[in-house]
Amino acid sequence: MPIRFKKLNQLFIIVALFIFFAGCSEKSFMQENTAKDEVLKITKSQQLQELSFEDGISRAIIIFEDDAADFLIYAKGLDSNVKYRISLIGDNGASLGVMFGPIENVKLRVGSLEDEVMFKPNSEGELFVSMRNPIRILTAAKKELYFKIESENKKVNMKTSSFLANK
Repeated sequence: MPIRFKKLNQLFIIVALFIFFAGCSEKSFMQENTAKDEVLKITKSQQLQELSFEDGISRAIIIFEDDAADFLIYAKGLDSNVKYRISLIGDNGASLGVMFGPIENVKLRVGSLEDEVMFKPNSEGELFVSMRNPIRILTAAKKELYFKIESENKKVNMKTSSFLANK
């Protein structure tokens, strides 16, 4: 009798581990597909939404405040000798978007602003800037929005995952 129980117990543990590992690998496969293919839906009631840039280090954060949204961009690993343009693109340019700048419209925490809309990172390659905009900038898009950081020579072109704000 004790031998049967021991064998049954071992079989149970093996089946449980198999199911556990099969379930974990299936879930991560599904998450990768969803992250690439889907447009993230955000709402004003969330108050805060963080988006990653393709490099995995840089971030865009949207903070909802009353009838406005504050867009914070933190970029890291940029070339400190190159100037960059930061934009919010709607429907691949077909919808109302916004370019960060001039200095009166942005709050620059790290880096500098040159030529009205061109940002230069600090010596460590970091840039931290925010800009407050009306909510209508987000709700004008029909299909997708994303933030883009582009170098003046257009060699560096990073964008966030796509999102869409609910009206």
